[in-house]
Amino acid sequence: MAWINKDDRLPQRAGGRGLTIGVCRLSTFLQFLLLSVCGERLSGWRSSEPRLKLTYSDLVLNKRIIPLAFNASNLHSMILDEDGRRLYASAKDYILTCNLDNISQGVKKLYWPALSERIEQCKMAGKNLNLDCANFLRVLHFYNQTHLYVCGTGAFHPRCAYIDTSIFSRDEQLVLHQEQTECGKGKCPYDPQQRIASAMIDGELYAGISSDFMSRDVAFFRSLGRRHVIRTEQYDSKWLQDPRFVKVHANAESNNEEDDKVYLFFTERAQEADGGNGKVIYSRVARVCKNDIGGQRSLVNKWSTFLKARLVCSIQSSEGIQTHFDELQDIFVLRGRDEKNPRIFGVFTTSSNILNGSAVCVYQMEDIVMAFKGQFSHKEGPDYKWVPYPGRVPFPRPGTCPSSTYGNYRSTRQYPDEAIFFIRTHPLMHHSVYPINQQPVLVRVGVDYKFTRIVVDRAEAVDGQYDVMFVGTDTGVVLKSIYVSKPNQQVEQIILEELEIFQDKSPITSMNLSRKRHWLYLGSKSGLAQVSFYQCDLYGKGCAECCLARDPYCTWNGKSCSRYVQTTHRRHAREVSRNGDPLTQCFDQGGVTHTGAEEKVVFVIEGNATYLECLPKSRHVTVRWLLESNDGRLQEVTLGDQIIPIEQGLLIRQIDRRDAGVYHCEIEDHGFRWTLVKVQLLVVSANQLGNLYEGDIRAGGPIKERSLPNVTRGVHPWYKDIMALINYPSKMDFYCERVWQRDLKKKRNKLRLNKNHRNAESNGRKRMLGGGGGGGGGRRNKNKDHSKYVRSPRSIQ
Repeated sequence: MAWINKDDRLPQRAGGRGLTIGVCRLSTFLQFLLLSVCGERLSGWRSSEPRLKLTYSDLVLNKRIIPLAFNASNLHSMILDEDGRRLYASAKDYILTCNLDNISQGVKKLYWPALSERIEQCKMAGKNLNLDCANFLRVLHFYNQTHLYVCGTGAFHPRCAYIDTSIFSRDEQLVLHQEQTECGKGKCPYDPQQRIASAMIDGELYAGISSDFMSRDVAFFRSLGRRHVIRTEQYDSKWLQDPRFVKVHANAESNNEEDDKVYLFFTERAQEADGGNGKVIYSRVARVCKNDIGGQRSLVNKWSTFLKARLVCSIQSSEGIQTHFDELQDIFVLRGRDEKNPRIFGVFTTSSNILNGSAVCVYQMEDIVMAFKGQFSHKEGPDYKWVPYPGRVPFPRPGTCPSSTYGNYRSTRQYPDEAIFFIRTHPLMHHSVYPINQQPVLVRVGVDYKFTRIVVDRAEAVDGQYDVMFVGTDTGVVLKSIYVSKPNQQVEQIILEELEIFQDKSPITSMNLSRKRHWLYLGSKSGLAQVSFYQCDLYGKGCAECCLARDPYCTWNGKSCSRYVQTTHRRHAREVSRNGDPLTQCFDQGGVTHTGAEEKVVFVIEGNATYLECLPKSRHVTVRWLLESNDGRLQEVTLGDQIIPIEQGLLIRQIDRRDAGVYHCEIEDHGFRWTLVKVQLLVVSANQLGNLYEGDIRAGGPIKERSLPNVTRGVHPWYKDIMALINYPSKMDFYCERVWQRDLKKKRNKLRLNKNHRNAESNGRKRMLGGGGGGGGGRRNKNKDHSKYVRSPRSIQ
């Protein structure tokens, strides 16, 4: 984590604002104090709580999740075949495939273990049998329409294979043998613990991996295809210093294919930070040309267009101090109408163990391109600072792709030695890449989890497009979030849902999504899960609740909160995301913005305690309790030691008769208020209730309803409601038994009268027909009524 002084400014980049870079050197104790203060000052970021928080049980109950239990130890990645309706996932010793519409169906597994002799050699080298000495599949891509290209560590002996997807239609047990594989060096790491990134681009594999047994030679490779294998410079800390690769992405910058680039996202120890001691972690974006084949005399079979720049993701306190999220965890590229300028969503975490935080920053590809067109970073010697390169930059400009656009250079091997030498010694750009609006679109600080993965869907809502982010965490939870850009470069972050995907809290290691099917696919060591993008009815039954949710997938259709379909021109569709104002959005619904308040009656014995339950669905609301006076006016309940607000409602200790009345649970959301629950609290003294029981016992007759004071006629107390609050359970048991016996006696008398009446009518008819005294006319009815007598239901709940 870097601390920035607001008085030290960066030179302004094109179209950007000056940002701070001065790093304060603090003692450990002082840094701890400042981090603590920073945590308090950043508390405003924590206010963005999810509107709905759903557990795994909630998801199952609402049929929103489809789990697939699978011993997917070290599940690494998954890819989707939308046309073939199949999902493929790579794990330890297995390739798994299943139905894309329902992952619990059509499950097939291909077993690909490491050779037994390789496992023994791995164990002899001191490696762990379960964590190291197996075939951990780390590379999984579609090679073409019929084959997969898969690579595994092979117990520290990497192997790769082309796999025909048609074999998964066979019924037999599927096993991949050694003779069907090829050497995986330069394509897959030896060590399964090493983070890698790879992509199949035009039949060639681009991969950032460690390429030796000891994981010392870490490089960015291009292999397969007809061209020679090419890589980054070996053991040169100016190029890469202990990198941790995250993502590989190809992007076209112009209509000329010769200008196409491949981007690499990673983290590394930064030489330019903190005096160059290499302890500070920076996030980076690097790029190479797709048609790069290396130099002629220098950088032979090495990238001759490799450049890198820093990715910045930070938040600023009120004092101007920047808190950086320096460790990049995942990248998702969202393409729009302009395919040359996609949005880059990055998941970042803090590198400090003192302040636990995560953030999502969004970048434009054109800003990344602009950084690579800027100045090169230069350091004259060990005692010098990093500054923009002051000399003349050679031609063609280092990092430029050979094409007809830039003279007669048709290949990187034709580049002058001066240009090759310059890029070999100056791969770092001086200016960093900053996110849109100079700040994150989602921040979580001081929570018990960190972000791990992200996928993004662009949703069409009533009022426009929204980027819906699904962010995975290291506790098996997924956050569904959107952001709204405000004036003055401000961003409003809105967390719609928090979904518990895996009950054992296992970290989410892989995520993918199907925009066509609106399904989210997630993987962890516990297995796979398939989750729907939305479930609109969970937000509530009223227009106000639907609008306040601000979920771009949902809209109010005049009757319910339902999925918004762009092609359907529904007359009553309401805008829900941009401002979420129910007063304007639901006004023409006849003023019915929400459902009526739920009404309850609670009995309590004087001197006991009780709580009045109020459970709003949304976690964004503010709850306020009001007491209705005799004249119908509402007064806010005075809170204190006697009346305490709790998460589930209102706790009242040592009930007094003056506490009786009608309590209104009023909730407020974005300035909109309505009553959710009305609770009528009825207080009965213990002496009155005791005298009531004793009088009824002595009389031996039924208990009269008039004996309970202040009880509305027709409202019957329920056994469990009173049992939870009374200090005389034996009296209450006897009382309830007397009530049930009274009801039972009345029903039996009624049945006996009905039976006698039916028998009299039957005998009369038989006498009229002359059939009296014969056959079954005088036979007793053996068909008894076996129906169970139901207890009196609650009149109001």
